[in-house]
Amino acid sequence: MLPRHRFSKEIKDQIKQLYRYDNYHGPLALLQNLFWISLAIYLGESSPWLLPLSILLIGSRQRALATLLHEAAHGALCRSKRLEKFLGTWCSGYLIFQGWASYKRSHTLDHHHKLGDPERDPDYRYYQQSGVFEVRSTARFALAHLIRPLLFLGAPQSLKYLLVNRLIRSPSKRELFAVLACQGLLGVGLTMLFGAKGYVLYWLLPYLSTFQALTWFIELAEHYPMIAQAKSDLQATRNRFSHPLEHFFTAMHGENFHLIHHLFPAIPYWNLKKAHRILLCDAAYATTNAGFGGIFISSNFAPSMWADILSNDLPATGTVINAS
Repeated sequence: MLPRHRFSKEIKDQIKQLYRYDNYHGPLALLQNLFWISLAIYLGESSPWLLPLSILLIGSRQRALATLLHEAAHGALCRSKRLEKFLGTWCSGYLIFQGWASYKRSHTLDHHHKLGDPERDPDYRYYQQSGVFEVRSTARFALAHLIRPLLFLGAPQSLKYLLVNRLIRSPSKRELFAVLACQGLLGVGLTMLFGAKGYVLYWLLPYLSTFQALTWFIELAEHYPMIAQAKSDLQATRNRFSHPLEHFFTAMHGENFHLIHHLFPAIPYWNLKKAHRILLCDAAYATTNAGFGGIFISSNFAPSMWADILSNDLPATGTVINAS
């Protein structure tokens, strides 16, 4: 595990005040996601010309469900642990083929506790297996890691990683059946409402296409390329400051504050912006954060991740960005 950056006692005392949980932010976030999914289906039913937008919107809200699972797995979604697990399983994780036990092991235990370990951090290993650290020309890098995912050609690799690490390796076979049961109920419901096409068109297709593409770009932006040479947890990931449109599709439930999440994983998502303002009082955090933009389009004056990559002759060398 990478060494931890040391914040002042004053900053840590202020951060502690943000560890306050409730039982309404989580359910409201779920309802918000269901609203956007319902609107997307309505658009798809209204006109076949709106189906691409419908599939993109559903895929983005499937990613938002993954964020709720993520928050619940960290114990940061609800004050009631029973409600938290229900929201993190039947209301989010199971809907996107991700189990509770395997997710907690893969993400909260292996990724967070072994961050930056090329052998034991599953996210770092996935980066290596995907080839992002292979030295190649900018054009070849963009073809492999920008164009192919945009055309959904990288979906099988992303799907394999998710299913293997977040479902199949679950120590609980009962949970595998629970995921299948959840998918069965969802399939029956969508079929009853929208006919035989319902489940395939409005759930499986977005999951296999836009959800996988969004997941790739979001998770690439979380740690690439700095994790390869980071000397502390402050240097191993980034916050994202995206254009409002990009933010709408990629930053649900505070997911853009990924650096803060790694520094203080138990802060509930609704307090991450407050945490960001507090942490800006730390000079090292402020300096590191100053160079962070969006994935494709920034909301500030910093270059986006892809603008930075495409302006670099050797984008895959693992250079630490803003590590001073």
